[in-house]
Amino acid sequence: MYIKAIKIDIQTTSGPFGFFTTFNRNLNIIRGRNSAGKSTIVHAIMYAIGMEELLGAQNENALTYALKDHLEHENIKHAIRSSKVTIEIENKGKTITATRSVKEDGLSTKLIQIQECSGLTERQTAPTLYKFLHDGGSAKIEEGFYTYFEKFLGLTLPLVPKTNGKPEKLYLQYVFAAMMVEQKRGWTDYIANLPYFGIRDARIKIVDFLVGTDVFETDAKRDILDQEAKSIHEEWQISYRTLVTETLKQGLQFSDISKNPNPDFKAELVAFHKTTEGITESISEYRARKVGEHEIIGLKLTQQGEAPTQELTQSIDKHTSELERFTVAYETCLGNLALLRVNTTSNRLNTKQARDELTKNQAAQKLIKFGASLSLSTAENSCPACHQAIGHSLVDLHESTPHMDIGTNIDYLSAQLRMLERERGGIDQSIKEAEALKDQLAKNIAATKSALRALRSDLTSNSSVSKSGIRLQLQIEMELEELSKFEAYSDQVLDAFEQLANRFHENQKSRAQMPRTHYSDSDFAKYRLFEKMFRANISAFDYHSAAIEDIEFNKENLLPYLAKIELREINERSVTSASVASTTPVVARSDDAPKGKGNIARESSASDFVRLIWSYLLSIYQTSAHPTVNGNHLGILLLDEPGQHSMATKSQQALFQLLSSETGLQSIVAASFDDSEATYKEATSNVQFKLIQLGDKSISPVTDDLGI
Repeated sequence: MYIKAIKIDIQTTSGPFGFFTTFNRNLNIIRGRNSAGKSTIVHAIMYAIGMEELLGAQNENALTYALKDHLEHENIKHAIRSSKVTIEIENKGKTITATRSVKEDGLSTKLIQIQECSGLTERQTAPTLYKFLHDGGSAKIEEGFYTYFEKFLGLTLPLVPKTNGKPEKLYLQYVFAAMMVEQKRGWTDYIANLPYFGIRDARIKIVDFLVGTDVFETDAKRDILDQEAKSIHEEWQISYRTLVTETLKQGLQFSDISKNPNPDFKAELVAFHKTTEGITESISEYRARKVGEHEIIGLKLTQQGEAPTQELTQSIDKHTSELERFTVAYETCLGNLALLRVNTTSNRLNTKQARDELTKNQAAQKLIKFGASLSLSTAENSCPACHQAIGHSLVDLHESTPHMDIGTNIDYLSAQLRMLERERGGIDQSIKEAEALKDQLAKNIAATKSALRALRSDLTSNSSVSKSGIRLQLQIEMELEELSKFEAYSDQVLDAFEQLANRFHENQKSRAQMPRTHYSDSDFAKYRLFEKMFRANISAFDYHSAAIEDIEFNKENLLPYLAKIELREINERSVTSASVASTTPVVARSDDAPKGKGNIARESSASDFVRLIWSYLLSIYQTSAHPTVNGNHLGILLLDEPGQHSMATKSQQALFQLLSSETGLQSIVAASFDDSEATYKEATSNVQFKLIQLGDKSISPVTDDLGI
């Protein structure tokens, strides 16, 4: 990415004002005294490409008054009627000119006008494309500016997990945070001023993406496998529960099917069986017996003889006994259902109570933490009146029995809620199974009663045709038909189980082939290169707070460490002698303070921390641009006043020399050089760059169309 030019157009009550400059492809230095408007130009560049959220706000709210409210010229304030910013950018041979309004009647600041041509440097024109930003879909749909800009930059932003676990795009604002540093808060962290999009470990994801690691592809594959495994598990569970219900409806049972996915599942090993009168039979055996009974009844009916009274009475006794057994089982089932529904109600009440208690304990924990931040005695288990010890408990403190503290309570209640949720799922499934059994028993009771009525009718009738025989035959036929339907259904379900088992086997096989560590071997090689370049950079920048050979690069959070202590700036007044040895380093001091070896927490200066940030941002580019690395860095750095905390001039010179030597990197640096000509000359000695010298104010009256 190469910023070719920037133009600011402002209409005031006193006439037109503006600013225009072009940039070269390497180092550009915007020089001006303090309050000349260097940061205004930096902000305008960021605003023109929709990156003003790195300044801490959206739209015109992120900009200084000089771009939206009023201008000061020759000690006179000029009210702004309208203003806009235009930028020309080139990437991989294609150039666009984007214009964004800051203040203009009837035109929203959420709109960007784009012409695919060199509108500033060559005065070309092209049809205008209108894109929107800072609104739903601006990074996802074609009409959104960030979607367009991502495509123009040749990037494919990965999906990364949010704090809630759901995937979200690594937005462009995150990517530019490692390439554009504003003055006020930009030098407070390695990658500062990240907008909040709810991305987990955003800074790590930014570095991983710019350096071009394989983690996104690996994580995407792992996520696909996880989602597939979850889907297989859910489909298996649904099929299993449905099969259990349908099997109970037929009074059947099955074996060799697990509740959870099994990669070794074989459909031919599954057996369905039925138990009647203490005898367990397979479906085929039961079917054969019923067919035999049907044939025997048919033979008796063809004989047209009157059934013996003794045979009828024995059959009546048998069916009466079955009716009693079915009735008892039915009533028992109703009782079980009632108990299960009571358990459901109890589970619901227990869940509500546990959730309420968890909320109370979490609120109490927040209050304690807040109290600790205010140094309240109650937060330290001490009564402010009598100074006796008090416990973190929500129950009566006068009880003599010991109580769990709030942290333990929260862990216990969270575990209890998870247990209650699992219990609720088990109860719901038991209710479904009991309902299916109840329906089956109701059918058996109805069929038995019908058979009894027919047998009693035969006993008192003189007819040669047995009503009970015909009814029994009809019942057998209906039962066999239902059995056939169930067998067809079970075949489909078993086929589905077999397909799920095959998918699960392939899923496990693919998972076993995934890298066991977060980073691949090639990723580790990239970060070894990063570490090497980082050390070389801080050495060039004259870093003295610690021995450079002792600095390590932590692969877990991608930050420089010294003996497992993160290199960072800490204000000396906030660090006590008791806590220095165990806390994160860096105490602010002037660049001229004595340096030497010792406790890093006492000897790292604020300016040295800025040197670390320089090194970090530059190393990201150098690693990405290395011939052995296929990174995603855009090849641009925009730095506003990098010479923080009275930075030594020779360090600034080293920074400029490094920036100038990187032929594939466009760097734009805004600096005041302490308003000293000598400092400027020393810092830029032997450095190739383009100077953009500002006058009293960067935005001034326009008399000749800014020379365009």
